[in-house]
Amino acid sequence: MLRLFFIGTALVALAIFNAAAATLPVVRPPVKDRTFQSTAVDNLITTLSPLFANPDLAALFTNCLPNTLDTTVYYHTPASEANSTNLDTFVITGDIEAMWLRDSSNQVLPYIPYATSDPDLQLMLEGLIARQAKSVLIDPFANAFNFKASGQGHQSDTRKPPMGPAVFEGKYEIDSLAAFLKLSYWHWRYSGDAALVRFATSSWLDAVGKLIDTVQKMQRDSGQSPDSPYLFGRVTSEALDTLSVQTRGPPARPHHPKGASQEVWGLTRSLFRPSDDAVTLPYNIPGNAMICVELNHLQELLTHLESQASDSTASQVKSLLQQARLTATGICSSLKDVLHTSGLTESSLPYEIDGFGGQYYMDDANVPSLLSLPVLGYLSSENAAYARTRAAVLSDANPYFFSGTQGKGIGGPHEGVNYTWPMALITQAMTSNDDNEVTWCLDLLVRSSAGTGLMHEAFDVNNVGRYTRSWFAWANGLLGELLLQLIVTKPHLVLVDDAEAVKTAQAAVQVPICLAAQREVLVK
Repeated sequence: MLRLFFIGTALVALAIFNAAAATLPVVRPPVKDRTFQSTAVDNLITTLSPLFANPDLAALFTNCLPNTLDTTVYYHTPASEANSTNLDTFVITGDIEAMWLRDSSNQVLPYIPYATSDPDLQLMLEGLIARQAKSVLIDPFANAFNFKASGQGHQSDTRKPPMGPAVFEGKYEIDSLAAFLKLSYWHWRYSGDAALVRFATSSWLDAVGKLIDTVQKMQRDSGQSPDSPYLFGRVTSEALDTLSVQTRGPPARPHHPKGASQEVWGLTRSLFRPSDDAVTLPYNIPGNAMICVELNHLQELLTHLESQASDSTASQVKSLLQQARLTATGICSSLKDVLHTSGLTESSLPYEIDGFGGQYYMDDANVPSLLSLPVLGYLSSENAAYARTRAAVLSDANPYFFSGTQGKGIGGPHEGVNYTWPMALITQAMTSNDDNEVTWCLDLLVRSSAGTGLMHEAFDVNNVGRYTRSWFAWANGLLGELLLQLIVTKPHLVLVDDAEAVKTAQAAVQVPICLAAQREVLVK
């Protein structure tokens, strides 16, 4: 019922848009139909929406920021029943009733800074951390899961290790594991050690251990050994939905970073991209950058946890900390080797490499991407290698940068030629210090809504009214987070020209995670 209401509202809005040049509508579901209610987020919207200079941006903020809460919290343990043993939250992507580790983490990131003033929101977030930990324990190679072990999804795929009925899709994407760590870390950062003690249960510690073990296996895996830990095959007409080389995927050359000991391995192999498309080369640079950042975050978190650990968990925490440090050292050092090579040749960073010397230059709209390296917390937007890379991926040097009569931006093979993604435009604005560029991005984002008041997955650069997915919660939340970032950093671009209004808005906004990560990048 909820889905029908939501999509129906969007279709009505589109008809209005085509009939007349109207401002964007507010299309939040009625309160009774919302899947979760946060007083903190609703209060934030009430405070900020009247302060936007552009009424279309106000409508987008009102609709998009709470979209995950309004429409995709499929299940959460009621606060009245919640205790330390039964917390559970299941967050779907929107129009697909399955939970992606990557999407669900990113969908709730905008809310984390406000959880300390909203106990129900805090419980919901910790339920999601618990659910993700259980999911990693079920299958660390899977990207998406069913609510229960229903057997829905891609059960006919051929995969090693075999998939169980709890798995919706079993594509191995390194950013899925990184997303679990990212959610845990930032919730701790904003909610403190009390939250850490609550969510860092024995199951969570076991999940972290399985995650590190999986990353390490894929650091050492060439894809050519008979005992390769991961194979994936699907009968499909779409080449990017299955792996080549007898379901092994492209081969890699496992390596040690320059000057490192033999126990330190380098980049970790990943067979699918954040778009769920198969890789061309097996070392995805943005994915490795993300896991590098999150393994460093994990060390910080575990160091705090070690000082509070009980006798029963102290040795496990210490061991996890050692393995996190070892794994991060190898991946992060190898990434610096890639950066060094880019500096020597004054070239942009590759999207994927293979360890044999092969490099693939492109970028994809989905995060993690090369464009998003500062937002991931890896590389400063002022870094020369990033500046070269950013310029390249936002030009026709990127085979998936499309330009048309109604827009331009980064897309990808997932939706194909001439479709750019609002997610990439949002990332472009987040990583820009140019007021004109940010304003241009905001204008195109408003137009790409095509009268619906919401973000979509992708749109045709020659016709913004032709788009995919009317219900894509991650992109909606990401737009809300961008607007929060701009209220902090560039209020003159989004707020009314009034000093008191700016003061009120900035007092209401906590530093969003996208901005905090950019301020704390690993590599300047």
